[in-house]
Amino acid sequence: MLKNKVNFGSKEIEDKAFTLLNKTFDSYEKEDFHSAYLAITEAHTLFLSIKSLQNVSICLSFIGLLKYLMDSKSYYKSLLVLEDAKFLAQSSASDDAGAINRFAFSQVVMNEGNYSEAVLYLNRADSMLDKYPYIQTRINESLAFLNFELKNYEKAYSSLNKAFKMARENNYKLCLERLSKIAGSLQEQNDEILGKSMEYIEPVEPHSQDPMLAMLKIARTISAEIDLDTLLTTIAEQTKLALNADRCTVFLIDKEKKELWSRVALGIGCEEIRFPIDKGLAGHVAKTGETIHIKNAYTDERFNKDIDIQTGYTTKNILCMPIRNIKYEIIGVFQVLNKYSGDFTSQDEDLLLTIGSSAGIALENNLLFNYQQQMLQEQKQLFYSFVDALSASIDARDKITSGHSSRVKMYSEIISNHVKLSTPQIEAIAQAALLHDIGKIGIRDSVLQKEGRLTPEEYDHIKSHVEITHDILSKICGSKSFEQVVEIAASHHEKYDGSGYFRELSGEKIPLGGRILAVADVFDAITSVRHYRDKMPIAKAIGILIEGKNAHFDANIVDAFLNIPCDKIIDIFLTEFNGNLDSEDRKILQQYSMIQLYDMLNVENQTIDEIEFINLFQCYYTNKSVIKK
Repeated sequence: MLKNKVNFGSKEIEDKAFTLLNKTFDSYEKEDFHSAYLAITEAHTLFLSIKSLQNVSICLSFIGLLKYLMDSKSYYKSLLVLEDAKFLAQSSASDDAGAINRFAFSQVVMNEGNYSEAVLYLNRADSMLDKYPYIQTRINESLAFLNFELKNYEKAYSSLNKAFKMARENNYKLCLERLSKIAGSLQEQNDEILGKSMEYIEPVEPHSQDPMLAMLKIARTISAEIDLDTLLTTIAEQTKLALNADRCTVFLIDKEKKELWSRVALGIGCEEIRFPIDKGLAGHVAKTGETIHIKNAYTDERFNKDIDIQTGYTTKNILCMPIRNIKYEIIGVFQVLNKYSGDFTSQDEDLLLTIGSSAGIALENNLLFNYQQQMLQEQKQLFYSFVDALSASIDARDKITSGHSSRVKMYSEIISNHVKLSTPQIEAIAQAALLHDIGKIGIRDSVLQKEGRLTPEEYDHIKSHVEITHDILSKICGSKSFEQVVEIAASHHEKYDGSGYFRELSGEKIPLGGRILAVADVFDAITSVRHYRDKMPIAKAIGILIEGKNAHFDANIVDAFLNIPCDKIIDIFLTEFNGNLDSEDRKILQQYSMIQLYDMLNVENQTIDEIEFINLFQCYYTNKSVIKK
């Protein structure tokens, strides 16, 4: 089912991942959702290991969809997964990943009964998808079904023909069975049209849509829509249908740049259009607030011919009207082109005015929401900078331990990812890792920087840094999530058997993040240079973690850490020297985990490959010869 694969890393891992993706599609087609879920989660792990963002996004899209299909009560959780997949698709700039994400969204909202919204997702997915013929077939199958249900029969026929053609070419037998049922339903509705060949149906002129139905669809979709592109597409699509026109563009005003812009010009793709606010018919409407209704665009000197020249389109008649917000301020412009049945009428003007009232409020709310999101993101970045500054204050006091908190953060993150914690959990643990030693601000320099062993009194003094950490962080006003950061940071010296400090917590009473920090903190401490010693031999360092299972450490966390591939550990070691891991060396190191390294170091006879791996690891660990600057 998959074609044109792209190499992202280890070919063996990639091939296995694509095999699992194909298996997912096969099981999904048979409605064996459990098997599909098992296959896609394994594929997701493999794609993640080679950092193939677009394929990670595709996997997440199907994980979100399958979660919902297996348990409809997980609707909101599934949407969160789909939003994560959407973000990755946008980050990787992959149209295929974006299309599959929209397909997954469409199947969820279709099952929830939101047919109009599902059609919007599917139309966009259909225009974006380049590969994955199975998904293309399912997109058109869904469009055929939904358009039939919405009584858009011409569109249903068109999508049905596309789906039939792809299903036959690829021998999708179950798809063909479902398509035949849709065809039967269409035939009952309209024998005359279906009498034409199912292999190809001549395109027919779209019919205008009931204006009241258009209004209901717009109101239903835009009321809670937070994605601006989807909102603009919805408004433009429904306006075009309501006015029986060939195209509709929704322009918004960019006050700072004094421009009109749009990413939604139905019929000419989705490239952004921008031009000065004083140019063209839309510019005239934006400045004057007039409604322009002309029968021949090229006879009106206000018409901007550049867009037609750029796109090859021929504009004939135009209806152009301002979009106003609740304060009656102009925030954008409707431009509807080429009515199918003659010229635009006064009734069309009234309908567009009514649509504009709802659209203006929705657009302004959306722009305000996006502005608030931007402000929240800026505040988040400011907070992260604050956390980094606090962490750096510890480094400034003791250069020999400089970078410790940063490395503990990295170790904690790879453990958290390995045990598949949620993004908010990982963020909280990462912040706690950076701040876990902030209490050392209250420790005397003579103790903090002492070379050699501490006296019992000095040790008691340095232990107090954990409680100081808790006191300092507790005074920072933050969200509920930051309260977790405080508890995690203050529990990194607790021990699983209850013998730690400062609250002597035990077992799962210690926050999960604290248990992760405990492993990360100790491992970095014993594998780094200190005032009184060099870094510990790696076999001994790993042995300390193993010996501390269920006493000092949570055994599950230690096991998770020791199953992490060695190249990821080396990456963290190298941050101390600003070094980089050679790509060929990475291929060797990523084949073995830390526990495999430990086992090899504790046997007398190793294979040639094992010896090569051990020597390579030791070179990077001891910062000798192979470090690439």
